[in-house]
Amino acid sequence: MKRNLLFLERVLFGDGSEPFHGVYALKINGQLNHAQLRTALARLQEKYAMLRTAIGIGATGIPYFYTPLSRPEIPLRIVEREGDDDWNNETVHELGTSFDIQNGPLLRITWIRSTDVSDLIMAFHHCMCDGGSGVALLNDLLALLDDPQAEIGKAPAFQSISDLIPAEILHNRRNRFKAKFSAALVHAGLSLGSLFISTKNKPLPPQDGRRSIGRRSGDPRQGDARKGDYLINWKLGAEQSKALFAQCKQEGVTVNTAIGLALMEAFKAINGAGAHGKATCPVDIRRYMPEVKRDMLFSYGLALNISLGKSVGTHFWEKAQTLQAHVSKQMNKLNPYEFTMIMEASHRSVHMLRRFLTYAKVGNDFMFSNMGKLDIPVQYRNFTVGTVYSPTVIGPFANPNTIITTTFNGQMDFSFVSNQAFMPPTTAMQIREKAMEILFETVIMPDSVRL
Repeated sequence: MKRNLLFLERVLFGDGSEPFHGVYALKINGQLNHAQLRTALARLQEKYAMLRTAIGIGATGIPYFYTPLSRPEIPLRIVEREGDDDWNNETVHELGTSFDIQNGPLLRITWIRSTDVSDLIMAFHHCMCDGGSGVALLNDLLALLDDPQAEIGKAPAFQSISDLIPAEILHNRRNRFKAKFSAALVHAGLSLGSLFISTKNKPLPPQDGRRSIGRRSGDPRQGDARKGDYLINWKLGAEQSKALFAQCKQEGVTVNTAIGLALMEAFKAINGAGAHGKATCPVDIRRYMPEVKRDMLFSYGLALNISLGKSVGTHFWEKAQTLQAHVSKQMNKLNPYEFTMIMEASHRSVHMLRRFLTYAKVGNDFMFSNMGKLDIPVQYRNFTVGTVYSPTVIGPFANPNTIITTTFNGQMDFSFVSNQAFMPPTTAMQIREKAMEILFETVIMPDSVRL
């Protein structure tokens, strides 16, 4: 396999020197062994061609995926389990530890093991894989751990945008002109904006002496490319989650909109004038582009923007309803084919866009994604999945605040990642508590349920 990176894959890749990773973590109740885990990882590489790739740089400076002749195995690191928080420590470590880009692969596993309980940490480079792809990988991995002979098929892969965009759209003259014209406007805007960007605007990471949150004191490991990253995770009980879902349905508001509004109001309450009242919400491109199959490894999605300025009303649910109307209008206008064509016409702007995202003045408070119910079974023949923690992702861009929520086994799970140099962990904790207070202030719950 060999193909050039798409425009947005290049944005996520950069020059390969800085980590931009996604990480999944889950707890397994039951016994695992090294041989079956190794076999499962080998089967994953057989199914997914992208798990056999590395990244090279062409003569013109354009990076490309390719399959090395040596085809290295998926790295497996083993850590002895000391407690229930080990997964957090290892997730932070994986977020900041670079891949061997030139040799691959761009996925690795950490096995935090004990006799009857294990945590599995799956890290992948974001330029290869997104959260939705990660769910497909986890499903296959768990199926193979339960039954090494399980049939998992072969994953589709694409070679160019012609595999993603129907020919009648891709080769339409009007569409091609519009893409080139829009790309020219993007280039002009970035060229102008770059005149006002200084690399001094990005906060410097803490010095090595400032230990990352969640890292064991005295940890001898070195080489983390990011210092000061931290992860805060929390869950809602099954009854709390059920009550929230029911309230949102009754009010005609998606869970994504309700939580997004609560988080924006929490940022405003805690940060005051320092809050922007805005957030970015990724949208799974698979909802709009059927060419991207469920088990196709794909790295990017669409996006919509939410803001407190679009939430008008006297109480929370009234504001949520007005915000929902704004969100629905944006959703109806999303066009993955047009978006991808514009991006592919913008390759000359990739370095300017990276500079803008990394050093320009921050204009929103956070990125928020509600991935919904995870299609992962709880019960297998030989083990049970105790929990799946919401995935995390963090990169080198100016605003590291990322909040992702998922639902597994009836419980909503939240992951909030940031960096100490951008936001103190104590502030993030205050925002978390305030957001849940705002969200559940008017949710009708059984008397026995408490936050």
